[in-house]
Amino acid sequence: MVFFSHSNMSDPFFIPSSTAIVEVKAIDGGSLTITASFAWKPVLPGHETFRATSYSFLVENKAKGKRVLFDLGLRKDLGWTPKIWNVVKDVKFEIDKDVPTQLVEGGVPLESVDAVIWSHSHLYHIGDVSLFPSSTELVVGQGTMARFLPSYPENKDAVLHESDITGRQVTELSFDESTLSIGDFKAIDYFEDGSLYILDVPGHVTGHVNALARVTPTTFILLGGDTCHHPAMMRPSVNSARHFPCPGSFSESVSHEHFAVDGKVPTDQPLLEMGPTTHEDVEAAKRSIRTLSERFDAHPDVLVVLAHENSLLDTVGLFPSSLNGWKEEGWKEKTMWLFLEGGNSANVFLPRI
Repeated sequence: MVFFSHSNMSDPFFIPSSTAIVEVKAIDGGSLTITASFAWKPVLPGHETFRATSYSFLVENKAKGKRVLFDLGLRKDLGWTPKIWNVVKDVKFEIDKDVPTQLVEGGVPLESVDAVIWSHSHLYHIGDVSLFPSSTELVVGQGTMARFLPSYPENKDAVLHESDITGRQVTELSFDESTLSIGDFKAIDYFEDGSLYILDVPGHVTGHVNALARVTPTTFILLGGDTCHHPAMMRPSVNSARHFPCPGSFSESVSHEHFAVDGKVPTDQPLLEMGPTTHEDVEAAKRSIRTLSERFDAHPDVLVVLAHENSLLDTVGLFPSSLNGWKEEGWKEKTMWLFLEGGNSANVFLPRI
């Protein structure tokens, strides 16, 4: 199967060739402990809760002198609107330093950040944009403004605070006129040089987007937002079974009563299904997860990083380290099945070590 073509523009997986690249750095934006059954099923005994890291990504186009952030993680003061607090009052949040603080300490002035791009408008992605100067643009996915405005306190039931949007340019992306699709997702060439594509990825919530970053002329990092909440929701697939087969030892270790298909653990379909409450449009979310799984995650030249990808913490260097060398470092092979190991923080199958 051909995933990405550089010659046939009728191919839905066409990506125009380019030598323009961006540098991507992952930032730990804090964590929250969630009830696993909200996000996926089945939930195995001993794994009823899950500590999920919320990443932010610094994306820099050095040739154009541009810096953007994709997501912001949690806000340090936890200063969300009453509507949000009513929903998350029993959730445990942990954050040492917020993303703006880490940037400044790492030598990245906040005034050098041209834009903050939200994958979507949920609390553990939007951070605190008010900490950035007014010169920093806020970029949101299509439909976000109509869905989430007016903000608090004008709207007492709003999830966004007026400080999230006041005093800066807010740009809502429009995919309606886009003639480019990548992996069946409508795409916008953000820097207009082929280095960073914003993808319209429906299902989770209105305005949900992903970012496809070209880190060498032929390799990419897909920032997957909340397309799904755990790598086992996209692994294995028919294609990943071919390119990155699930370790045979796992089938012998996990309880078959939860996963048995014809008396064995499946090796050609994701191990976890999405939960009942995490996606607004269930059918669209299923299609998006399948596309993410089969077209991107299974491709040897694409590293998919979900917004809450705990399995990367012990392998991939965080800010100020760069993710660009993932291919030569073999990170995809090293991290693909880490969530199957008992000692890994993303393990939701085996007894914890």
